Amino acid sequence: MSSEDQVGEFRYTHHAPRLPALVDGVDATPCAVAIVGGGPVGIALALGLANWGVRSVVLEADDTVCIGSRAACISRRSLEIVDRLGSLPAFLAKGLAWSGGRSFYRTEEVFRFQMPHDERQRLPPMINLQQYYIEQYLVDEIERRNRAASEPLVDLRWASEVTRFTPQADGVALDVHTALGDYSLRAGWMVACDGGQSMVRKALGLPLVGTAYEGRYVIIDIHLPSSHPTERRAWFDPPWNPGSTVLMHRQVDDIWRIDYQLRAGDDTETALQPENVRKFVQKHLEAIGEGHLPWETIWTSVYRAGAMTLEAYRHGRILFAGNAAHAMPIFGVRGLNSGFDDADNLAWKLALVLRIAFSALTWKAATRSRE
Repeated sequence: MSSEDQVGEFRYTHHAPRLPALVDGVDATPCAVAIVGGGPVGIALALGLANWGVRSVVLEADDTVCIGSRAACISRRSLEIVDRLGSLPAFLAKGLAWSGGRSFYRTEEVFRFQMPHDERQRLPPMINLQQYYIEQYLVDEIERRNRAASEPLVDLRWASEVTRFTPQADGVALDVHTALGDYSLRAGWMVACDGGQSMVRKALGLPLVGTAYEGRYVIIDIHLPSSHPTERRAWFDPPWNPGSTVLMHRQVDDIWRIDYQLRAGDDTETALQPENVRKFVQKHLEAIGEGHLPWETIWTSVYRAGAMTLEAYRHGRILFAGNAAHAMPIFGVRGLNSGFDDADNLAWKLALVLRIAFSALTWKAATRSRE
């Protein structure tokens, strides 16, 4: 991508790598917590720790926020967490609120749901907002705080890849690669927020246990000038994709998200070919009465559903959160929402552990001075 990349109204910002002050190739600044992965969970954790006065370093291998809609449905509970992190106004101003949905068997509507919502509720049950907006608004909050602080508590380092880490009795040593050179970092704790293909988890040889479903889903973001309301629609065994399911969500900037299930025997690479994506989308839009509208493909991907978890989220001074720790089923939009819960829960607990450790060291120092 170039520095001018844009999707809808969203313009990507690319960040250059930078080196911290080094002493013999080692980061000279003490680090309480190193967070591997600058996605929404890692950034939320860093902001949560900062709320408790804990400094962290976030190491993100990419130079910008994510590509594609990815996790796009944010629950009321997650919005409460985002409020504590300082980004709620941006989420609410841009996100599309919704409270219901419909399900179809073939072409007949068979189910309709409505989530509780009335004037007593401060927040909507759900908003739709692409993950690149989610990440950017959290990054904006980090930058706002850093501009206002004499000693910033969140050090977000882009284009910084963790290539190796070594557990130690009192922390973790990390090796970091950048285009400007390599260096080492010492942290009291390391938190793996590096997603479903977690390098940290694989390096430690930790398996996810549970159920990996056979179903594969193609994700397609399209630009479509449709006036259909914001709701979740699901089709089961539709004539245009028999024996499987199709999901559709409205997103901001006239971006629509379509997820459809590949059938047994379908080849993933073949399904992702542009001509086959276009053929499927056009067939789907014609089936729902919108085939006459102009549209274009923005992004495609594929995922496999699963309900899996690490047996333990702590291994010495290494912790896991979000998709690095668990894979959630696709239904119920629990992926990123569970990751926000992880970050919110871990921030105060880790801050408390650090505060207790600091108090113990202070007490020991005071005791020695009296002897």
